[in-house]
Amino acid sequence: MEDNELLDDNKDKLKKNYRLVILDDETLQEVSTYKLSLLNVYLLISSALIVVGLIIILLFVFTPIKTLLPGYGDVEANKEFIELTQKTEELENDILAMTEYLERSKSRLVGASEVNANVAEENTQQSNVPLELDFEPELSTARKPAKVLNKAKLGQYYLLTPIMGQISSQFDPNTKHYGVDILGPKNAAIKAVMDGYVIASDWTLESGNTIAIQHANNIVSFYKHNSSLLKKAGSFVQAGEAIAIIGNSGTLSDGPHLHFELWYNGTPVNPTEFINF
Repeated sequence: MEDNELLDDNKDKLKKNYRLVILDDETLQEVSTYKLSLLNVYLLISSALIVVGLIIILLFVFTPIKTLLPGYGDVEANKEFIELTQKTEELENDILAMTEYLERSKSRLVGASEVNANVAEENTQQSNVPLELDFEPELSTARKPAKVLNKAKLGQYYLLTPIMGQISSQFDPNTKHYGVDILGPKNAAIKAVMDGYVIASDWTLESGNTIAIQHANNIVSFYKHNSSLLKKAGSFVQAGEAIAIIGNSGTLSDGPHLHFELWYNGTPVNPTEFINF
């Protein structure tokens, strides 16, 4: 009985009406008045809390704020961080490998062009036997043609013509002219003779704008005196792809032409024996 009476008293207190009066502080004039009960106040406060709670839940569900939650944000951030770290490491490894490859290739080319050129000159003076490429075993056992045209197969690759034109200066190791000079039309594109990686793309005082490509089977091609270069060191180029524009740069050039060199195993060879210009 006492519990029921206490419950009834509480209900009565909740339903009991109160008046909230707002007065002017100076004149004590009534500004506004509100009729309230404890039940209405509780309902109003509860409704406001529920609305605020729903707004907060929606913000966390449908906005990036949810990443601020302990655990959730860490998992997503760590996942993306791990993926980015792995990709970064792969790119760094690729760059290091390419840098090491380019440094070795440049060192080998510099040493080969200075040392082996002298050896080739001495061998040429001692013997009139022309230089020949040391082909792959399966090709060396067959009869070799006197001249390999631009569509003939060299190993597993084709040698294309860098530019069609008249040869103004032949290959002559006796005068340290380790390539051929080809005359061509103004602004003509110079093309790569084989697939390969650009190991040098720069300007030198004597050769002007020069580009060098490392091919398979230890074959290297040089393209000198260009007016501009279209590829940078480290780029991969395909056979027949434009790599430079014919020009007249460098102190050793006396007119627009391409000076083309072909090296095999560090030794210069006569390009006309393998390419039809």
